[in-house]
Amino acid sequence: MEGPGILAQTLTVPALTRTKEPALWQYHSRGARHSLTSCWGVLFDLLVHSSLLRQHVEQGKVVFGLDHKMQDYAANRSKNLDLVIARPNDAGWTLTRDPRRFSELPAVFDMELTPAQRAVLATIPDPLEGDVGAVHLALESKACMTAFTKSYPRLYDELNSSHAVIHGASNRALAVGLAIVNVADEFVSPVGKRNRHKQPADALGAIAKVEQLPRRSGDEGVGYDGLGIVLVDLTNDGSQVTIPTAPAVPVNYQYDRMILRIANEYDVRFRGA
Repeated sequence: MEGPGILAQTLTVPALTRTKEPALWQYHSRGARHSLTSCWGVLFDLLVHSSLLRQHVEQGKVVFGLDHKMQDYAANRSKNLDLVIARPNDAGWTLTRDPRRFSELPAVFDMELTPAQRAVLATIPDPLEGDVGAVHLALESKACMTAFTKSYPRLYDELNSSHAVIHGASNRALAVGLAIVNVADEFVSPVGKRNRHKQPADALGAIAKVEQLPRRSGDEGVGYDGLGIVLVDLTNDGSQVTIPTAPAVPVNYQYDRMILRIANEYDVRFRGA
């Protein structure tokens, strides 16, 4: 699985924030690079492990959308999801810019790939961005990097509202959530403050909060179809970002298991679609 490594490689290299006053940061809470990179990595791994998804891409049956607004029909609310895979909308592409290929996004969003990862990317079908129709799969990624006690409720609320909107729009769609949890002892905030953490207690608190989120098996009920946790060691001071192995992520939330589960669910749920 390459997603976590791609995320660590990307966050190791500072990039300009897409804010009113751009500045070089590895991570910025108001930026989207960490969430887009993590979702891109999930789709990369799903394309490797789901034969049906590869087939759908090759046949032009699905497109991807970024920051796509989904509408909860039952609750009459909406939310933008980081990345979705869906049938193309019959209306076709409506934006003034040209649609992008999945393989073009690393250059657009300052992602870092190794030569080996680029070689794999060249062997898998290359999804096209498009106007979104019926959603097959929706991804949402949230990070918990610092100020943990204050961040726990937000982490839960944002992830909890995402699966609700996804299934409020389509109960058949696969809802996939990813929580990025920092295990670093310190974190340099973009506002100039250096926060000290109580590790591993802070990271374990975030993991416990994610465990409270509902999950489901099958296309009925409430909750995520796949929910993963990725640990990062990120001080945000220009030093290398790594993927640590401790504290232990509970089995059902391990990244590899999430990918294999969702790949299998896609192959079964959308067979014949």
